[in-house]
Amino acid sequence: MFEIKVRDGLARIGILRTKHGVINTPTILPVINPHFIPIHPNEMLQMGAEAVITNSYIIYNDEELRKKALKEGLHALLNFNKPIMTDSGSFQMYMYGIEIDAIEIVKFQRSIGSDIGTILDIFSEEESYDKIKEEVEKTIERAKESMKERGDMLLACTVQGGIYKDLRRYCAKQLAKLRSDIYPVGGVVPLMEKQRYAEIAEIIIASKKELPPSKPVHLFGAGHPIIFPLAVALGCDLFDSASYIKYAKDERLIFSDKTLRLKEMDELPCCCPVCSKFGIDDLREMDREERVVKIAYHNLWQTFAEIKKIRQAIRHGNLWEVVEQRATAHPSLMDAMEVIKNEKKWLEKWENISKKRAFMYTSRYSIHRPIVYRLQKRILERYEPFFEKSIIFGEMEKPYSRNEWMKKIEANCIIESCFGPVPLELDEIYPVAQSIFPSSIDAEAEKEARKTCNKFYKKLKIVDFSAVKKGSKDFDIRKIKSIANYQFGKGAGEALFRGKIEIVKSKTTGKIRNVICDGKHVVSMRAPDGFFSLKAEGGKRLHAFFSPPKMRVVVTDDAIPFIKEGKNVFAKFVIDACKELRPYDEALIVSKDDELIAVGQCLLNRDEMLDFERGIAVKTREVIK
Repeated sequence: MFEIKVRDGLARIGILRTKHGVINTPTILPVINPHFIPIHPNEMLQMGAEAVITNSYIIYNDEELRKKALKEGLHALLNFNKPIMTDSGSFQMYMYGIEIDAIEIVKFQRSIGSDIGTILDIFSEEESYDKIKEEVEKTIERAKESMKERGDMLLACTVQGGIYKDLRRYCAKQLAKLRSDIYPVGGVVPLMEKQRYAEIAEIIIASKKELPPSKPVHLFGAGHPIIFPLAVALGCDLFDSASYIKYAKDERLIFSDKTLRLKEMDELPCCCPVCSKFGIDDLREMDREERVVKIAYHNLWQTFAEIKKIRQAIRHGNLWEVVEQRATAHPSLMDAMEVIKNEKKWLEKWENISKKRAFMYTSRYSIHRPIVYRLQKRILERYEPFFEKSIIFGEMEKPYSRNEWMKKIEANCIIESCFGPVPLELDEIYPVAQSIFPSSIDAEAEKEARKTCNKFYKKLKIVDFSAVKKGSKDFDIRKIKSIANYQFGKGAGEALFRGKIEIVKSKTTGKIRNVICDGKHVVSMRAPDGFFSLKAEGGKRLHAFFSPPKMRVVVTDDAIPFIKEGKNVFAKFVIDACKELRPYDEALIVSKDDELIAVGQCLLNRDEMLDFERGIAVKTREVIK
């Protein structure tokens, strides 16, 4: 079973449980060739490996290895007591035209004790559409038959379909019905070798859209670190590759953003244990066999260093910055970014409500991040003007509302920010206040911001500054209502904040901390992102105002007694949920009859809540008394 622990949109740090231990994702499984093991799997553990992958066909085809594996088990054969995944020989079948029995090889993987086995899919490259469609159908049929033979072995059903997005989606949709344990995306090695990253991005997206969100996605054969950030951001959890040794044999050194030949290098720009101990001349003077092994060590150190950087970025919520930075390493990665920017509507569904780190402008693609799409969309759809007249201001120092005189203007004050239009009342929400832009941005970002401004202004009556009066005293009320509308939906501000309103502010910063209505605590404002945390009373008010399924997470009757004790909502007890809920959104936890049980914070979106069998869906904050 797979469970999410930390997330940054589609990227997730998760745990995959196997018979021989847990695999923390995202990670890479180094390929182990039983005939040639220059670096033992146990040594790889020190670098960050948690599992390895080997080829079951190679073992099956070698009489001595086959007998030992069947007698003693795969883990004894490799002298490795951690998770081992086995490939089926699909790539060998594609490369060398060998014949392999699809069901027999799955049975063999099960018999030798593989933790994760793989079906014998048909590797499709650049053949005719009809030919690949025929191969996809065979792969699906083999997957169906293979599922019957997996036993207690986790089984990976590989998505194929060549470069045709509709075939990838079709294959993924059919395989998803089987509820396999892992879903590799296959057939990308030739594209990796030709650096056709845009097509790889299209293939991942097409497959991911149809695959169950609760299942890990494995990008087969994508072992160079240059692709890791992009692939993880698109939802890939596992990688595998023999690149570390394959490149070493060719005397090529892997780095996070490139590959360099030893003969082209003047020094070693690396601080791994190999490069720290040996100089460039030391490597060149070694016997070839020793040199190959040392370079292989370096390649693995670099590979796992990149995995660790990505995990750290996921924890801090700045993976998109890493993706954009890496895209500058190769023009083909820029092509991939062009693909991704057109998918921001889909990506927004998985995007966190806010991040731990400020939004950092990194490239011309920053304006196309999912969180910017959400900001623009919600301002366009959910902002309700308070005055008949509106005034436009240019970008200024944040927070904009530090300008006390602006709060008193009897007009809607709109700031033309790098994101587009930002009403003064929303100046402290994420990512508006928590963002850093250079003094000048690129033309594409300016164009996107201007486009959003033009749409927004259609709903306003824009006037000159001289046409408005000063004297408004209700800015704090306008502020909390605007934030509520943006965060929960149109009308939420009026529903939440009625009666006698008391706003409690921080004595240190002067910022809003709590809102009390008719003596009851309705919401608290979070300092880091400027959004509200719902209290029980606030939940009651929104529950009465919004019709189902708005903001709801519906749970089974069995879960209700535990939730009433303050326990969290686990995914397996969720019956349904609002489609608009996003990770870390506030939610109303209700029964099947729409009785309000508690309020809490989502960790998953609706699709994930309904698909995951393990893990927390909603953290319960307050129970309704």
